[in-house]
This record gives sequence, structure tokens and C-alpha cells, in this order.
Amino acid sequence: MGNDNTEAKIHILNTSIILFSARGYNETSIRKISKEAGVNVSMISYYFGGKEGILRDIVKSVTEGFTVLLNEFDLTDMSATMIALKRFLEYLEDNRPQIKILFSEIGKGYDYLIPVKDKIVELQSRLGELVLGNNKSGNSLELARKLKIMTDIILGMIFSDYIFDFSNFNDNITKEEKSFWQEERIQMMIKIFKQLSGLNTGKLTFEPIL
Repeated sequence: MGNDNTEAKIHILNTSIILFSARGYNETSIRKISKEAGVNVSMISYYFGGKEGILRDIVKSVTEGFTVLLNEFDLTDMSATMIALKRFLEYLEDNRPQIKILFSEIGKGYDYLIPVKDKIVELQSRLGELVLGNNKSGNSLELARKLKIMTDIILGMIFSDYIFDFSNFNDNITKEEKSFWQEERIQMMIKIFKQLSGLNTGKLTFEPIL
């Protein structure tokens, strides 16, 4: 019975992820979830307490995944950082619908979104300190401002596809084609980061654009 309960909860959660990603959280009613999942509304309330409880579980899972992966970034070890970046991009690809949901809700001030915001800001700060230390420019205030703008743009570049779903796949695409597309996207993002950051020359400076 316990396994049945767990499977029912996961089924409701997975159904909600599909609906929230396709229709939006506000446009998805609890009754729509109930109908698509083939369960009654009282079961959803039992497991999640309502629609916001489902959203909280989705966001909690994503933010925990973010935190674990962002903790792997060691910006003093570029080899380890590139491995962590690849793992991070793979995580985004593997959780595309959840990432879309997260960023559609992230500006709404929910307390459970704070940890992932804080982690991204912390990573920006660490990157800034390292680049400032490697850069020979005498105007540290100007460089810090440009660096903040640049890291905002890079984050936007990474996450925009998950927000707007530009790479949403057609139903007729094969699993192998989808996998190839995802791997190409990850490799291209890493190449862009290496070019912009100066890592292709062996040092993290972002001199080509700063």
C-alpha cells in the first residue's frame, strides 16, 4: 500500500509538471490536474494540500538539484569547473519542464525560491572576484560593473531557452535525435563560454568582451 501511495503521488506530480510547463501554473486548475492524472481532487489535497503544494514540491526538487551542482563549481580549478558546467547543463536538459516552471514563477517572491536565487548570486560574486584578480585593468569599479552586466547576460543566455522553450521538440522527433540535439547544445554552450571567458587561452579573464 505504501508503494501504491508513493506511485500515486509521483504520478500526480509528473502530470502537474507536464500541465504547468505547457499551460502555465495559473492557467492549470486543480480539477484539470485531477482529470489528467485520473485521481480525485481530495487525493491531490491529501498529498500536496492543494495546487501550490505541488508547485512547492517541484521548485524544492529543482532548487536542491541546483544547489548540489552549483556547489561543485570550483572557480580556482578550471578543469573541475568545466566538468561541473557540463553536469549543470545536463541537469537543465534533463529537467527542462521543471526549469521552465521555476523561471516562470521565480519573480513572484515565494520564500522557497530564495535558495536558488542566493546560490546564483553567490556564484556570480565568486566569478567576479576571480576575474577581477586575473584582469590587469586599473579601473576596478568599471570592470566590476561590466562583469556584473556580462554575467547577467551569460545567465540569460543559458536559461532563456528553458524559459521560452525555443528548443521544444516535435512529437515526431526520435529519442536518438533529441539526445543528439541536447548534447550538441551542451557542447556549444561550453565552447561559447570558453571563448568569452578566455579559457581557450588558459586564463579566466573575459578580456575579449571586457
